[in-house]
Amino acid sequence: MKIKKQPETEMEYWSVIEALGGFIWQMNHSLSHGRIEDPDGGVEKDITSSREIQLRLVSEIVEKFGVIAPQDCPKVEFGEESPPAPEGKIYYWDWYKKMKAESYQTEYDGLICSACPFSEGVERMISLGGQIPCGVFSGSISRLRAPHLCAMVTFADWSEDNLRVEMVVNHGEEAFVAFQTRVEELKSPPAPAKVEA
Repeated sequence: MKIKKQPETEMEYWSVIEALGGFIWQMNHSLSHGRIEDPDGGVEKDITSSREIQLRLVSEIVEKFGVIAPQDCPKVEFGEESPPAPEGKIYYWDWYKKMKAESYQTEYDGLICSACPFSEGVERMISLGGQIPCGVFSGSISRLRAPHLCAMVTFADWSEDNLRVEMVVNHGEEAFVAFQTRVEELKSPPAPAKVEA
């Protein structure tokens, strides 16, 4: 297994480490439950290769971003807190959680939910593992059809009129205006940056 592009930013490193972790977990899970077979050892080879890439990337973030590798973090008893990391350093799992929260914040900010008064917020999205934190949809939503389309209109039984009425009745006209403004922003892609020669 190879990665297509060497990560450069902290977010790129986190994203690749996270994707590799998801792949490793999924393949191990599928193998252990007999969902896939590996008679020639190709899947096991991909898992091993993915782990090696993950370890290499973790060693790189140690150098580049002052992350303390998991094996170098202090061992504490269950229920005890780790001592603070040295100045300018961060423990791996604290870094991981910080990057995960930043990733979800970026994703949430790019959805209409970020302007919706019925949304339960980004913290709820994090606790749901990335599911849409809708406070009125009965069920779970893993993604929207498009960033500007409300799940209550596309997946549930609300019309655009129902959405407006519910929003105005429960949160006021200003909430609906802010929501509609964000819908229009999300519909229109940002203009490309101009580069002066």
